[in-house]
Amino acid sequence: MIIKFDKEITRQEIYANGAELAQIMGIDKDKHGKRVHTWPKRKKLHVVTFDNPVLVTDNYKIGQLEPALRDTVFALYASPIKTTDYDKTILDFEQKKYPGVWGPSVDTVLFCRALEGVNLEDVKTAVEVGSGSGFISKRVLEKAPNLEEMTLIDLNKYALKCAKDNIKDERTELVTGNAIAHMEGKKYDLIICNPPYIPRPKSIDDNPYEGISLLLYLISQAKEHLTEQGSLITNISSLCQDIAGEVIAGADVEFKGLDAMDVPLKVYNVLNNKEWMDFLLKEKGLVKDRHDGYDYWQTISIIEIRPK
Repeated sequence: MIIKFDKEITRQEIYANGAELAQIMGIDKDKHGKRVHTWPKRKKLHVVTFDNPVLVTDNYKIGQLEPALRDTVFALYASPIKTTDYDKTILDFEQKKYPGVWGPSVDTVLFCRALEGVNLEDVKTAVEVGSGSGFISKRVLEKAPNLEEMTLIDLNKYALKCAKDNIKDERTELVTGNAIAHMEGKKYDLIICNPPYIPRPKSIDDNPYEGISLLLYLISQAKEHLTEQGSLITNISSLCQDIAGEVIAGADVEFKGLDAMDVPLKVYNVLNNKEWMDFLLKEKGLVKDRHDGYDYWQTISIIEIRPK
């Protein structure tokens, strides 16, 4: 299955490819009438296009399709390998092969769109904190013309395996472990991080990489890890904007908004956790606003932080 976004994120095209052509799309004979059970991965067929996507997997939009097409698209999303293509940055992701790793999501794609507003000409050293699948790093490697070293750091060894399988670039260094410890004493021209951005009560007490503590650390310590002309690119949610704003104000840094998108709150372990939801509703400004198939929405903003 291929999920392809245009550069402006105004279209999301869904393609069947490879074995799906025979198994799901019924293209099971070649031009000579001989039965075909699978096709080359490069062979694909357009199935449907969604306008103005706000999720990579939008169950509501899929559910609005006529029944046969609806079920076909759901079957494609159940395929083991999903290929994400944003403006020719391409990554193959197989959940079973990379347990505990998130494939590219809509904020990943938004992050890549926001990078169009960043001057990457002078970037020679870059690091991605919590690299996940490696999609954003792959975009930077493709777009920064003078980049000499791209370091990807993640606690999950399978995240680095995904990056290694998808990024064939000698400038890449893969590090499994604690990014904060690895970055100690180092400075970079570019730090990128797509961190957790939904605040959770007491998250620091039992899991410092949950909630927004990593985001707040990177902002507060940006000057310690950036070169004089370096920048930190990260994202914040409207649900943590108040806290992040206070840290930005006290960090002696310059702040610039690069891009933003309203997206549904579709994180199941949040939606199904009563204590967490009560906290967001009562203290973080989350409101029930049902439209386009979802009850709760947040604004994701990609921001640039630079030393003053």
